[in-house]
Amino acid sequence: MRVAINCLRLDPSFVGGLNTYARGLLEGFASKANGHQFQLYASDWNQGLLEAFRNRRNFEVIVLKERTQSVRKSLCRAALLSCSEKVYEATSNLLFRDIRERMDRDADIVYTPSNFLQCFNNRKPTVLSMHDIQQVHYPEFFSWPRRLSRRITYGLSARRARFFQASSEFTKQDLLRHFRCITPEQIAVIPEGVRVEEFATPVDGSSVRSRYGLPRRFLLYPAQLWHHKNHIVLLKALKQIESQHRLRIPLVLTGGKYSSASRVLTYIAEQSMDYVHYLGRVAFTDLVGLYQQAAYLVMPSLHESNSLPVLEAAAAGTPILASRIPPNEELARVLRVNLFDPGDQEELKGLLLQMWEDESAADADVEHNRKHVSSYSWDRSALLYLQLFERALEEKL
Repeated sequence: MRVAINCLRLDPSFVGGLNTYARGLLEGFASKANGHQFQLYASDWNQGLLEAFRNRRNFEVIVLKERTQSVRKSLCRAALLSCSEKVYEATSNLLFRDIRERMDRDADIVYTPSNFLQCFNNRKPTVLSMHDIQQVHYPEFFSWPRRLSRRITYGLSARRARFFQASSEFTKQDLLRHFRCITPEQIAVIPEGVRVEEFATPVDGSSVRSRYGLPRRFLLYPAQLWHHKNHIVLLKALKQIESQHRLRIPLVLTGGKYSSASRVLTYIAEQSMDYVHYLGRVAFTDLVGLYQQAAYLVMPSLHESNSLPVLEAAAAGTPILASRIPPNEELARVLRVNLFDPGDQEELKGLLLQMWEDESAADADVEHNRKHVSSYSWDRSALLYLQLFERALEEKL
C-alpha cells in the first residue's frame, strides 16, 4: 500500500501539538511499515521537520517549491472572503490540482494529519485527522476571520473526506453531533501515543533546574498560551493559596505566546507572582528534564481532543492533575489522573494544597502509570492507522 501524507501545513515554528503528533505517528509508521510505502509531501519552508525520515526505508520526502505554495495559500485566503463554500472549494481544487493529481497517481491512500483538507476532489480515498472543533464550543476564542476559515474548511472537509481519525471517543461523538454528513462508520478512534523511552530515560535534572533558575520542587504546565489552555484559573488558585495560606507554590510554564499571552503575563506581573517561571519555548531535552523534575503536571485546559502532556508525564514518572473534561476522563480509565473541574478555582486550590503538602501522595499513581502508559505507544497507533487505510482501500476497490 502506498500512502501519501500531506505534511504541507506543519509549521516548523510551532513546538508541540500537531508537530509532536505527526512526528510520533511517522515514527510509528517507520517501525510498523510492513512493506507499505509512505510519501511525505513537504515544502521548502517545513521540510526540516521531516529530515529524520529522508533516508528511512519505505519513506520518500517530496519537497514542493515554497514560492508557488505561498501564492496558492494567499489566493485560498482571499477566496475565504467570499464567505462561499463553493467558491473556496473551486479555488482550492484549481490551485492544488497538480499536487492532487500527483498524489492520486502515485499513492493508493491520501492522509492529511492536520485538521482540514487542502483540496476536496481526490480520486483516491482520503483519510483526515480532524483533531478538534473547538470553534463550536468556544467561538469567543477565535477572531472573525479564523471562525470563517474554520466554518468553511471544516465543513467542506467533513463532506469530502472518506474516513476520519479521532483521538478520543469524545472527539468522535463531537464530530457526529456537529457534522450530520459523517456517519459513525467513517470515524476510527485511534488514541495519541507517546515514545516512552524518550521521557523515561533520565536527564540531568540539576543541570536543567540550574539553567532556568528553578527551585527543587515546582508544578509544570507545558502548553501554548492559548485561551482554551485556561492558565488564568491555575494562576488565580495559586494566588489564593499564597494569600490565604502564606504558601508560594512555584509554577513553571512553557510554550509559545499566542492569544492569551498578554492576559497571562500581565496577571503574573500585576500579582507579583515571581514564583511563576515562564520559560517560553524550550528544547525537547530540557522539556523532558522539566517533566522528570516536576512535582506534578497540572493541566487545567477547557478543551482537548486528547492530551499529549498527560501521556508524556505518565512516561516521565510525573504525577498528574488534569481538568475533568471527557478526553482526560477517558485517559483516566487507564492511567491514574487526579481530576478537577477546570472552572472551579476552589476545587483546584484544595487539590493543589492537598497534593503539594504530601510529597509521597502520588507515589502509587506514578508506579501505576509507568506500568500502563505503554498501552499508548505510537507503534500501536500506527497499526490502527494502517488498518484504517486498508479498510478505506478495500471499500474503494
